[in-house]
Amino acid sequence: MIFIYLAVTFISFIFVFKSADIIIRSSVAIADHYGISRVFIGVVLVGLSTSAPEIFVTAIASVLNKPQIIMGNASGSIAANTGIAMALIFWIASGLPSYNERHQKITDKFTAVNFVFLPAGAACMFFVIRNGISRTGGLILLIALAAYLFLSSKASEEFFKVAETSPAARPFAIFFPALAVLLLSSRVVVWSSANMARLLGISEFVIAVTIIAVGTSIPEIATSISATRDGEYGLAVGDIVGSQAFNLYLLPGIAALFGPLKIDNSRFIFGWMFIILAQLLFFIYVRKIPLRLKASVLFATYILYIISDIKIF
Repeated sequence: MIFIYLAVTFISFIFVFKSADIIIRSSVAIADHYGISRVFIGVVLVGLSTSAPEIFVTAIASVLNKPQIIMGNASGSIAANTGIAMALIFWIASGLPSYNERHQKITDKFTAVNFVFLPAGAACMFFVIRNGISRTGGLILLIALAAYLFLSSKASEEFFKVAETSPAARPFAIFFPALAVLLLSSRVVVWSSANMARLLGISEFVIAVTIIAVGTSIPEIATSISATRDGEYGLAVGDIVGSQAFNLYLLPGIAALFGPLKIDNSRFIFGWMFIILAQLLFFIYVRKIPLRLKASVLFATYILYIISDIKIF
């Protein structure tokens, strides 16, 4: 049986990365067609679209009144996006001749916006988590998201000229079917991987903090790899930082608007503090170290996060 799951996982990954390639190409066409910065397209369109699994999980958890799932999903996805997807962007880009100083600047600019502004939002979240997240707290998070998107658009304008409008044959007609294939195949990867883990005797909790957390981030990881390989660094970085913002602000913000979230602080305080401190300490020196070292530090941070989760809970 395990070989069947292994085959399903392998085939699903083929669909994941093929659909990711199509998404990147169609995103470029959309940006060129409508005269929009590719970075901003990455933040808003690709970032929001690849966050669909997390949004779907949050919607179900809100209906079932499961605030722990909402917060666990958000924190796990942020950690995976940072420690895996961003690390892969740095690692792949370091070996490409097209990664020049201009792209280094936009990468640094967006990581600065992401990892300085996001902890500010997380600090706000800590304040409202003290007694749960009220409707007012949810509204604050959504306002913070709007401010974040505004800052992202300004950052993209500084380094990237807005593309001139060019003809494109219905780029959205390509983007959304490819997105559907990406999300469905990502879900199959999670399902088959979780079943393999159970057959191997791996605990449900370990499955939750590893396979499920990484599984909901597969769309971001796949699109980031495809974009970086194609030299579309703006789309790659925009996808990750946009997804981070949606995970931190949109998911708990919308959930709180439908009803205050009562949260067991002890299960999340350490994890969130670990993410924030690691990001802040690392990106103080972001411009002083090579890309591959950045990637290694980010991935090591993610491994430590997973180990700390398993040991605590």
